[in-house]
Amino acid sequence: MRSAASLIVTAPLAALAGRTAARGDTACNYGVLMVRRVGGGSFGGALVFPGGVQEEQDKSPGDPHVACAIRETYEETGLLLLAAEPPALRARADASFRDLSTMHSTSFRDFCFNNGASALRTHMLARWTTPRAQHKRFDTRFLMLNIGDDDKFALSQLGQEHVQAGELAELDWIAPDQALRDNRTTLALLPPQAYMLHELSQFRRWQDLARRAELLVRSAADRPMEPVLSRRSDGRVVALFPGDRAYPDMQENELLCDTDLFCREPHALGLHRMEMDPAPVGGFLATNLIRTVAYGQPRL
Repeated sequence: MRSAASLIVTAPLAALAGRTAARGDTACNYGVLMVRRVGGGSFGGALVFPGGVQEEQDKSPGDPHVACAIRETYEETGLLLLAAEPPALRARADASFRDLSTMHSTSFRDFCFNNGASALRTHMLARWTTPRAQHKRFDTRFLMLNIGDDDKFALSQLGQEHVQAGELAELDWIAPDQALRDNRTTLALLPPQAYMLHELSQFRRWQDLARRAELLVRSAADRPMEPVLSRRSDGRVVALFPGDRAYPDMQENELLCDTDLFCREPHALGLHRMEMDPAPVGGFLATNLIRTVAYGQPRL
């Protein structure tokens, strides 16, 4: 299983004026950065948060998960989410710094972190592992970074994002409630992204979301959550999460009973699952998160 990190980046809608996040009706005052993978690779066609596999350069100094998430977001979207603009960039009037080779640097870490630059503050939200039935498995930390009104360098880059050729098909800023509304019919999501968006959608203001993130306990967020996916007799797919009364004992390879996958009383105790419809490509539609247990990732 390979270690990976994914970054949930939010930005105020006011700073995204004219961007896609402003389309349609939303009760939220912020958008979330999401990217669509090209077909054929890992998670091909899926709309996900920026991120990728941890590399050797991420291991030192500091938190390797943060380093990986910041680096991957930069490589995939061009956003350099640092607390301040590195001095080496201030003399450049163009955007050529997006190509690290022009900076005579051997790695992202050497260029950014070894030149006195530090990442904007991140908060760990969750840790997910790929289901055991999958051939490629990842142990992924999901971190959140809120671009605020005082983050001038990050704000100055909004509107300059670009997709990494060969890996991404597109990127988008979208409000959480808007994403979930589109997910009912057309916007396919994978379980981790759908789960995070359901959590984020509870917060209408990015300021409240940022304050709540400050209270999260990292040790609780670092508990791995491995979903178990099963298809019900009605065609719907159910992702069971740890703590659900039907979650199988992995050691015994327990077979799931079809009746256990139906949720007749969504407010009953012992439920931690997501019901969803398979999409033609990119994940699932009509995701419905049901959570009546305290087990698993900390609630926002």
